[in-house]
Amino acid sequence: MNAFATQSLFGLGITVLIVFRFARRELRERTVRARSLWIRPAILIALTAYFVYLSATVDPLGNGEMIAVLAGGAVLGVVVGFAIVRYTQFAPAAVPNAVLVRGSHITFAIWIAALAVRLAARYLLPHGADPRAQLPLNCGTIIMTTVAFVVIALAFAQAIRRYAGSIAAPGTIVPGTITRQ
Repeated sequence: MNAFATQSLFGLGITVLIVFRFARRELRERTVRARSLWIRPAILIALTAYFVYLSATVDPLGNGEMIAVLAGGAVLGVVVGFAIVRYTQFAPAAVPNAVLVRGSHITFAIWIAALAVRLAARYLLPHGADPRAQLPLNCGTIIMTTVAFVVIALAFAQAIRRYAGSIAAPGTIVPGTITRQ
C-alpha cells in the first residue's frame, strides 16, 4: 500500500470512527453544555480543510470532481443534520447553559445511512475504486459530517437558549419527559 492510499484510508477511518462514536451516543440521554458545543465542528472544519488541501495537491486534475463531491457532501450534511435534529429530544438540564439530549434508533440509523452513501460511492462511481478517487470522496464524507455537526450544534444552541430559564433539579428528569424541539 502506498502513502497516498494510507492517507486516504486514514481520513476515511477517522471519519468512520467519529460518526460511529457519535451515532452510538444517540441512544443515550446526555447533557450537552454550551461551552463544548463547537469543539467537534471546529475540529472537523480543520480536518476538512486539510483533506481539501491534500486532495488538491496530490491530484490537481481531480479538483473538479472534488468540488462536485464537496457540494454534494455539504447538501447531504444539511439533510443529515436536520434529520438528526428532527428525531432528537430535548429537555432542561440540571446544570446551567446546557440541555438534556436524547437521540433515537432513527438518529442512529441516519448516521449509518450517511456513511453507507460514502461506501456506495466507491462501488457505484465508474472509477470509485481508483486510489485517486478516494481522496475526493473522503473530502465529501468529511464535509458531510462537518456540515451535519454544524447544523446539530446550531440546533443544540437554540435548545440551550430555549431551556435557559428552566433548570431541572438533579434526578427530576424521568424517562419519557423529554420533549421534541
